[in-house]
Amino acid sequence: MKAFLEVHFKLIMTIWIILVSVLGLLYLMNYMKFTSLMSTVVSSQLQVMSTSLERSIIRAEQLGLPLQEMDNLPELMARTRARDEQVSALYVLDAGGRVLFASGTELLDPEHRPRILRRALKGDEVAWTLEESSVLYSGLQLFDGTRQLMGGIVIAYDKSGYGAVLAQVKLHLLEMTLMIFGSFALLIFVAVRLGFGDVNKVFKLISSQLPRSHDASGAGGLELVPGSMAHRFAEQIDQSNRMKAQVRRELDAMTAEVSRLRSDRSHHEEVKND
Repeated sequence: MKAFLEVHFKLIMTIWIILVSVLGLLYLMNYMKFTSLMSTVVSSQLQVMSTSLERSIIRAEQLGLPLQEMDNLPELMARTRARDEQVSALYVLDAGGRVLFASGTELLDPEHRPRILRRALKGDEVAWTLEESSVLYSGLQLFDGTRQLMGGIVIAYDKSGYGAVLAQVKLHLLEMTLMIFGSFALLIFVAVRLGFGDVNKVFKLISSQLPRSHDASGAGGLELVPGSMAHRFAEQIDQSNRMKAQVRRELDAMTAEVSRLRSDRSHHEEVKND
């Protein structure tokens, strides 16, 4: 019985480990997929804001108004920023990287400034995104009528808002993963117990050491189904016991015969000597 429990336990643990690995991989993939989706949605929203500002700037530029003299831009930027409370700042830069207009923080974050300027003024992407640990930057390059770069729009988005959403989704994913594991773990346990019930009877037969005269159909007090593995195994054990008993009887008979012959021989020699 102990051997069966060891095999039974190892089999269940192996299946559980595989199940944990699969569910863990699915959990990680779903979380990464949702994180990417959230980042894409926020970036698309910020791009809409940038495009709205770009249209106003391009119309003013077509009227011959230089970028630095567009006095209505601060008001437009303030209205744009008010659309989403997670937008911490908006910037309009000139071709040299100088901040012409700002709504929110007056200056770019010194830590992120080199990377922002490289993406905004020297990158190949007209619409770009730069994701840092706590801030998501979205920008749009501005071109004049001759397709010369005249500056760019930069929007800083505070990630703490959708970071809380990600944490909540992560918790829900973890809860669902644990529920799925618990359900399948119980199902696997029951399935293995039922599926290996016949094996359990075989181990009981081995541990019970069947008597020689026991019938295979009820060996060791177990109710065996005819044709089952345990029943066949019991028949083999019973047959083996009968063969051992027969061999033992033959050996006993041979031993007795040898002893008789030795006794007769000794008696014959004693008579001859007399």
